[in-house]
Amino acid sequence: MKIFYRALGTLLLFANTVVQAQIQKISYTTTDNQVLKLNRISPAASRQPNRIALDGTWQFSTDINSLPADKNIQVPGEWVMQGFEVKRNVFAGYRRSFEIPADWKGKRVKLRFDAVYSEAEIWVNGKMTASHLGGFTPFEVDVNDFIKWNGSNDLLVKVKSESKADSLASGSTYAIHSLGGIPRKVYLVAVAPVNFAYADVKTILDKNYENSILNTDVIVANEQDGKASNLVIKAELFKADGMSKVGEKAVNIEKSINKGDFVQQNISFDVNNPAKWDPEHPNLYVVKLSIIQDGKLQDVITKNIGFRQIEVRGNRVFVNNMPIKLRGVCRHEVMPLRGRSVNDNTWEKDVKLFIDGNVNYIRTSHYPPAEELIEACDRLGMFLEVEAPFCWADRARAIPAGTELYQTVLVDQTLDMVNYFRSSPSVLIWSIANESNKYKEYFKETAKLVKDFDPTRPRNFSQWTPNADDGEMEIANHHYPGPTGPAVYNNYKRPIVFDEYVHLNAYNRLELVTDPGVRDAWGIGFLAMWEDMYKTDAVLGGAIWAGIDDTFFLPNGKVVGYGTWGPIDGWRREKPEYWHMKKAYSPVKIELAGNWSNGNVALTLQNRLLFSNLNECRIEWSLGSESGRITADLKRNKSTTVNVAVGKKPLSKDKMMVKVYDPRGVMVDIYEFSVVPGVKEVTEHASAAGQSWSYTQKGSILTAKNASIEVKFNLSSGDVEQVTKGGKSLWNTGARLMVLPLTPEGRGIQMTGGSQEFDPFTDVCKGRIVKDITLNKAKNGFTVSVSDSYLEAAGVTTYNFMSDGQVKVSYKYTILKAVNPRQWGFVFGLPDTFQELDWNRNALWNYYPSDHIGRSYGRAKLMSEVKVSGPAGPAALPTKPWSQDRSELGTNDFRSTKMYIYSAFLTNGVSTFDVMANGQQHIRAWKDSQNIKALIAGYSNMGAGDYFRDHAAKMDRPLKVGDVIQDNIVLKLR
Repeated sequence: MKIFYRALGTLLLFANTVVQAQIQKISYTTTDNQVLKLNRISPAASRQPNRIALDGTWQFSTDINSLPADKNIQVPGEWVMQGFEVKRNVFAGYRRSFEIPADWKGKRVKLRFDAVYSEAEIWVNGKMTASHLGGFTPFEVDVNDFIKWNGSNDLLVKVKSESKADSLASGSTYAIHSLGGIPRKVYLVAVAPVNFAYADVKTILDKNYENSILNTDVIVANEQDGKASNLVIKAELFKADGMSKVGEKAVNIEKSINKGDFVQQNISFDVNNPAKWDPEHPNLYVVKLSIIQDGKLQDVITKNIGFRQIEVRGNRVFVNNMPIKLRGVCRHEVMPLRGRSVNDNTWEKDVKLFIDGNVNYIRTSHYPPAEELIEACDRLGMFLEVEAPFCWADRARAIPAGTELYQTVLVDQTLDMVNYFRSSPSVLIWSIANESNKYKEYFKETAKLVKDFDPTRPRNFSQWTPNADDGEMEIANHHYPGPTGPAVYNNYKRPIVFDEYVHLNAYNRLELVTDPGVRDAWGIGFLAMWEDMYKTDAVLGGAIWAGIDDTFFLPNGKVVGYGTWGPIDGWRREKPEYWHMKKAYSPVKIELAGNWSNGNVALTLQNRLLFSNLNECRIEWSLGSESGRITADLKRNKSTTVNVAVGKKPLSKDKMMVKVYDPRGVMVDIYEFSVVPGVKEVTEHASAAGQSWSYTQKGSILTAKNASIEVKFNLSSGDVEQVTKGGKSLWNTGARLMVLPLTPEGRGIQMTGGSQEFDPFTDVCKGRIVKDITLNKAKNGFTVSVSDSYLEAAGVTTYNFMSDGQVKVSYKYTILKAVNPRQWGFVFGLPDTFQELDWNRNALWNYYPSDHIGRSYGRAKLMSEVKVSGPAGPAALPTKPWSQDRSELGTNDFRSTKMYIYSAFLTNGVSTFDVMANGQQHIRAWKDSQNIKALIAGYSNMGAGDYFRDHAAKMDRPLKVGDVIQDNIVLKLR
């Protein structure tokens, strides 16, 4: 252990005297003869066979200048998430050893870091080889002159979290913890002495979008002793299997290359009718590039490519001559126990999750992602907006243009992003920065360089207003345009993308911890917004903010991050919003066009796929004992009505289920239709004969009884104190008026590590005064009218108890204090044994997963097997679905509002407290310290979540002084 720090001390002593190799620079000449200086990043290095992974256990010191005992740390990873604290502006030390394989002799050895956050120095065998500034971009160091070919080599990486790169990215500020560390993979790769220093493959389609030119730019480096002459560059194109050759071409490099020099070369050849790449048909090919010297193979690399072409015409974006619409989400690199360091193939899992949610576009907010995500998008089919690592950069201290720091932090990081990913067919848009106001000072130059470097893709300056880029980008941008956004931009001159929109409820934590149903209600506003966007040509689409919950559970027990703003949580479980996203984004819409009639069911089909005829989809139906497939020759944006032959008349309880699979085999939607109407018999109440009421009074307690029901009513408080049927208690606490105001409260918009425990916001109206009580003690019924007032309202509640156990509660109140309510209604108290809620409701969709809290009908339990968790959810990997997470109020499923109920009941397995509704009322249940509470609401809405408020406000019903709220609640006690 001491050897590490003795060596470390030697490094520090001679740090100022060691000659640094630094990161190699190459010159790239654009098609219009602009010369760009690029950091060398060897192409396809991670696909090279001569590769040694350096991931795993490293030695670590929290202060490179101190001499504590060595500790072990995992790479990739953040140090904070592994329990280490590093002081601000202090370099930590990472160290490990490696050996060079004997057969690498004669090759050039490159050390590749996919990311180090955010300032690094690289030392090999006691010599400083390079430094790097930038936390989310890859870099490469040539270590050939520093390694020992025999025996062990010592690698030391000095890492500081705080830097100008961190400030411009707001990385640690955003995540509410230091991101310091080596968050992505590290490896060594050996390349030939004459090798590819750069390679990019473009596809250019002809005017009919059938045939293509494969256009390859390469830069060849001579890193051997002496000149490199007689070089041939060969390009071969294979189908995705890598075996079936499609075409090839070889070109001679006419001039010799001096030692240490580079030469740029273009290779192009025609490809007849290649299969095109798009998200619905992610057809990939393999390009194999070879360097041959004097007839001998020197270097070989392979790249996956796709034939596709992006064009901006007016206010539309076309891919392969088809106008596109982006159904998107924003995505951070996030794992609850790892921070911004992702592992376990989570990149591919995320892409699959979003594809299953009908997402066709991911914005990599607010930095370039790991290459594993890009590769998954290429292979599985997903458009990408890749964003440069700049967020709120205007908050950082000025970096004058033309300075070395400007070049290193702003220019180099931007061009590194483009260099690394420009051959990927999934990359659709380059985003220059996020919400950074200094366009002219910081980004005008970098935006121009991106266009020079890659004129094949449009650019976007991700901002609050569309003119923040001075109108220079090919695509305009507006964050959170609100529900009027589509109409505002109906005739906009440029395509516009809302690459942050319909923000999920996240910061209104008081509402969220009280009622997870706010998450289900979000779907109402989202659907309305998406439909308007879909119909507006100039609106390219949007990215929901955000894709994944951004919460981190630190080893010290603190919870930090921005919040639970994802359709999936950090553990990658689907949340209620996920199903709304999937359904609203569905590219195949199906509606019932008629009941079963004469052996047929009529369905209307709409094709919203971008690149596919509906006949490429597999559509399966089942009804009763029959099943089959539906086929329709239907082009995009077209609709048709088809008859599905169902020979046997189904029963009213039978549902027609339709499942739709896209050309990739992804199930994009499920529908469930009732094709035969149900018949509901309404029977008049039984005669009261034999069920007469009797009355006794003891003090202020009036007891009303019949053969099966007993009601105890407090004539002083105006409360129902107890209702029993058959000797079983069903209702044991007086009902109270609730006028619950909207509240955005959540202790700010970030989780900052303090207590995130919130008391439930279930307050009923306060300051109640009972004015008078009117009794009607009839033999066949028992009616009590209570006139009372609260601070918030005054009015009358009437209870009508019928002999068969039905109770009608009618109320009418005049508002005394203006309020914009979240919910209003009456709260009833039940015994704490009533721990199951059943419901049937008029839901937004006709089919839901069985564990969705907003499903049309279902059964929810108060308790589950999981531990109680806070607003950020479970602190350890959960084994149950999100609906089973719970607080002291109950599970997410039990305590969430079920809107627009036809019926609902709470039960203890023996007795039930039924609500017979009309599709306009709502129910929310929860457990307090003594009872089960049930709110029967006449009004409920989408909550007070910031950045979603404009959408939610469309459901608002503000109450001013003098307004009246009233409702009739019909209960059945069984």
